[in-house]
Amino acid sequence: MGLIISLAGSTPANDEKKDRQPGEKIERSLPVDSQATVTLCVASGTLKVHGWDKSEVRVRALGAEQLDFRRIDKVKDTSKPATRVDVMVMQHGGMSAPKLDCQAVADVEMEVPTGATVQVQTRDGDIMIAGVAGAYAGSQNGDITIERATKLVEAGSVGGSIFLKDSSGRVNLSSAGGGVEAINVRPAANDDMFEVGTVSGDIQLDRISNPKVVAKTVNGTVTMTGPLAKSGWYGFTNMTGDLVLAMPHDASFQLNAKVSKKESIISDFKLTYINEPPAPPGALPRQPAQSATPPKPPVQQPPQKKAGPAGKDGPLVAPIIVERPVVAAPYVLRRVNAICGSGDATISIASFGGTVRLKKI
Repeated sequence: MGLIISLAGSTPANDEKKDRQPGEKIERSLPVDSQATVTLCVASGTLKVHGWDKSEVRVRALGAEQLDFRRIDKVKDTSKPATRVDVMVMQHGGMSAPKLDCQAVADVEMEVPTGATVQVQTRDGDIMIAGVAGAYAGSQNGDITIERATKLVEAGSVGGSIFLKDSSGRVNLSSAGGGVEAINVRPAANDDMFEVGTVSGDIQLDRISNPKVVAKTVNGTVTMTGPLAKSGWYGFTNMTGDLVLAMPHDASFQLNAKVSKKESIISDFKLTYINEPPAPPGALPRQPAQSATPPKPPVQQPPQKKAGPAGKDGPLVAPIIVERPVVAAPYVLRRVNAICGSGDATISIASFGGTVRLKKI
């Protein structure tokens, strides 16, 4: 995982105790702008962040030897509340000099303004964030839990799972060895996209109302439950796992699917197939809860995506982005183009080795 830490003048922490006892927490606070960006990283430890109604950052660290704030907004008037702050958690390494920032082993709790954006990272430890505007989170061997974010969420874990709940805005979640679950997520702007990817973990989506949803997995099951956004676009790619879409009985969508020749599409919805020649009896069932097996199998390489660099306003502590592996062998696919109702939303599916189920709820 990459760490990008901007260097600037250090702001002394408040009231440092010289006679601190072993195992005692260090506590510091600093006035900040109500929409400040706050960064924090440790080598190992649990990180907890909560939003509150004060224009102040308060930090408590257990296991650290030193705790400082570093302003990285580079303003001329330092009497004004900071807009960009790096929380520096450090500890001494025996007889050597103090360990650098991001190398400490410590558990940290932090309160920030509800309008703040936080960028946190730990190599070994869990991350919990609640009640902030924006959240960037990365953990190599830990779970990530984010609740009530209001503008954006980007989170990545190599060996852990990710849980997102009751949030809004643009979302990007990725995990290599764990699953991803998201519940009750909505857009904050009309173009807010929801994107999620795993390598060997399941994806569970419940009530995702963003206008564009993309879910990709290599070896996991994808399940999405809830109503479709009007004129929404939904893209699903899976290599060896099943895909289950559980939608209301009155769901209206257009289905564009490419599935493995050996797998089935099972639909509880009555589908009207388009741009397809008449099928022989039994080859293309039109009734609910039966397999659709249209002919014409094309050959296609599975799609892949590589995350681009962060923008100018992106995170200083970059979250872990899981690269999708390249699949070299081609797959023999068949196409299914169909419509249900008036076709308000679009569902695009590329399934290379699993059953696709369209289920009524």
